[in-house]
Parts: sequence; C-alpha cells; structure tokens
Amino acid sequence: MSETVLVVGGGLVGALVALRLAESGQTVRVLDRDRPGAEASSAAAGILAAQVEASAPGAAWELGLASRALHATLHRELIELTGDGSGYRKNGALEPTTELDHEARLAACSWQRSRELPVESLDEASLRAIAPGLNARYTGGIYFPDDATVDPPRLVASVIEAASRRGVRFEQGAAVREVTTSGGRVTGVRTELSQRSAEVVVLCAGAWSGQVGGALDDPQEIRPARGQLLELAMSPVPFSPVLYAGGGYLLPRSDGRVCVGSTLEMVGFERGTTAAGQRTLLDRAIDAVPSLGGARLTRSWSSFRPRTPDGLPLVGELGVSGLFVAAGHHRSGVLLAPITAEIVRDLVVHGRRHPQLGALRPDRFRRGLDR
Repeated sequence: MSETVLVVGGGLVGALVALRLAESGQTVRVLDRDRPGAEASSAAAGILAAQVEASAPGAAWELGLASRALHATLHRELIELTGDGSGYRKNGALEPTTELDHEARLAACSWQRSRELPVESLDEASLRAIAPGLNARYTGGIYFPDDATVDPPRLVASVIEAASRRGVRFEQGAAVREVTTSGGRVTGVRTELSQRSAEVVVLCAGAWSGQVGGALDDPQEIRPARGQLLELAMSPVPFSPVLYAGGGYLLPRSDGRVCVGSTLEMVGFERGTTAAGQRTLLDRAIDAVPSLGGARLTRSWSSFRPRTPDGLPLVGELGVSGLFVAAGHHRSGVLLAPITAEIVRDLVVHGRRHPQLGALRPDRFRRGLDR
C-alpha cells in the first residue's frame, strides 16, 4: 500500500496538515493510534489567546497572531466545504485588575500597543459592563478584543470532514511504531500490523510523537503534560469575554457552559482527574466569579499536551529526506494549527521556508540553538 504522504496522528494539526496537502494535489492517508481527534485536540478549551497569554515579542507571538487571523478564514472555509464551521467567536479576552496592579499590568502590554494592536485599559464601569459577575475586588481590567475562541470538537470534526471530501483517508487504530528509511530517505512507516510505503511522512502524533521510533533524535524532546479541566453550567453566564484570573481561565460558551482550566502536571501518561486538581480549578473559578459557586458541575476531564523544553513546537524536516515533524505545540495546538499546516504544506510541496521556521527547527535542542 503506497501513498504520496503519510501523516502520523489525526488530531487537529495532523488533519489540517492533511487537508492542506490534499488541496495541493498530494495523495494523503492519516494513521491514528486511536480515533482521529480523540485526544488533546477535542479536549482543549479552544482559546485563541494570541495576545492575552503573550509575555514578550518573539516567534511564538508572531505565529500566534498570524494563526489567529487564519482561524477566522478557516471558519468560513469549513462552512462552505462541510456546512459547519469551527464555532469561531471573537469574544475577546479579559485580565481583571485591582487598584494595586492595574498600571503594572498595562505597562507589561506596552510592547503590544507599540505595534498598534488593540489593548484596552478598562475602568470599573467598563469592566462591569462586560463582566458584571466579577469579584468586587477587581476595579479595572486589560481587555484584548481580538482574541477569540473556537469549539474544538466541532472544529476537529469539520476539518476531518473537509479533508475526507478532498480525498484524505483516515485510518483509526493504526499505531505507528517506527519510521522506515533507506539511503538517507524515508520509505514509509511500520505499524503494529503492516509496513506502509510513502514518499513523505509527517509526524503529528502530539504527546505520543516520542514513541515513534526512527523520528526524533531524543524522544524526551516532546513529553506529555497533563492538563485537567472542568465544565460548569449556569444561565445567564455573568461575563462575556474569556477571563484570565487567579492563574487560570474561564471560557463562557454561548449555551451557558463555562470551561474552567487548567492544571499543568508532569505525570507521564497517567490519565484521569484528581480531587486536588479539581479543587484548584473550582477555587479559582469561584474566587473570580463568586456566583459560579451555585453553578452545576457538569463535566471534568484531562488530556495530554505535547510539551517541549522551550514551549515552542517542533516543525520542519528531520534528519532524513522526506521526513517532517509538526508536534509539541503544548497549550497552543488549537491556536497554531492553521499556521502550522501552511508551513508544512509550503515545505513539502514547494520547499519554501516560513520566516519563523528557524525558531521551530527540530534540531535546536541537539545543537543548543537559541530560540
């Protein structure tokens, strides 16, 4: 069985890479160890936090801004291709502040304002207009109106449907054990059951990327980071933007659900949620918005985010011709998926390198390269 391209991993990044390659005339098959989209992609909150989570200028910020803009276009494209979109909403992100820290937090965003990006300083009246349920100690806020959200399960399903309509074949339960090569060039992959031939292999296996033999120099370059989340339900929700408070976030859905996240735990592939983790999330949520104490707790879950030592993904060609990687996006997989897919398409099809690709090069840890 031979394909032009084999994509290892059918999460959002892998599915979107497959879609862009298929649009460019490639014959693509996606191999997933489980069910496509079943892991971190569908479990994510879906915040396109290109500005509110940015602490300094650099490659991560530039890529985040570019990819956030692509999400709006992708939403419209998916509606045209499949009849459904991504649930994209430009509802903004808000960091509430107190009298003591407002000026310092505003100053910390000055580098964004110097680029003429929208960063708004809110007084108490403006704050209460968009988040009336906030704790009374908050008297102002820093508002990022261009940050947005998507509904990850809906987004992943739409991308998989669009890719399938473009001829991409998705195969579940196909755990790839090893990339095979000959004479310095990739020849395909070996699964638990068979050998698959391909001219190009793209590793998009998320937290499991290090378990695929013959690909990464050091499997520990991508490690699983467990994140716990929970969901509350109340109507009406007393805030409209995504709130960043107390070291976490509260994301309001249009149907009265509130996603609360998240923890960061280096526990390997240990699944599940813990009482301590859930208590931390609940404490943060109720402290930020006291009325959430009366909300119904409807769901809790966890997922494994693929984390690299410097927090940036590995994107680019590995040490073998025809072997590429796009993994290690950690908490930014949903945000960066559109730009990642375009970068990989341009590399595979056109041999064209994105201006920020140097910061993502897969050999940067082995070479001790600066970010």
